[in-house]
Amino acid sequence: MRGTWNKLLGSFGYQDWGALLQSLLPSLKYPGAGTITMVFSIISVPVIEIFGLDWLAFLALLVIFGVELISGVWAAKVLDVRSDEPKAGLFGFFDSWKFSRFTFKCTYYLLLIAISYLMSVSFEARGKMTAAVVFDYMHMFFTIQIVLENVVSISENLSTISGKPKSHWMARLIDKVNSMIG
Repeated sequence: MRGTWNKLLGSFGYQDWGALLQSLLPSLKYPGAGTITMVFSIISVPVIEIFGLDWLAFLALLVIFGVELISGVWAAKVLDVRSDEPKAGLFGFFDSWKFSRFTFKCTYYLLLIAISYLMSVSFEARGKMTAAVVFDYMHMFFTIQIVLENVVSISENLSTISGKPKSHWMARLIDKVNSMIG
């Protein structure tokens, strides 16, 4: 029996079962790559099931959270440098309460996205289409609004970093959009 399987394997051009496995999972050829791809696969399933976003959209959401955090820390550092107040917190410009506030905000945002998506899926599965449509709309609205709120926060941080009034970049963006519309 074993010889039959080996003959079949050989007929496809594989010398052994390891070669077949490497053909099916080419990341195994590279040390550590198999672990990385497996972790991404394991993480992707709950992300799709919980947040209703594919891994690329979720990664983009995490990137915007990260950019907001980094620009906020940088803006806080710039404000501390400009003030005469003594420096406090991590590295003299980053308080743990500010990071806690950021963490709370991101958790709140992710809960809004997840709950609205899960409610939509739940109502759709039970044939309650009106409720499913409402929650699906809420899911899209919350996701878009959260991204836009982070863009506003990032633009305020960039204004602070560049020494301009906090509303500088948002005002320019609003003017640009208004000129395109009207």
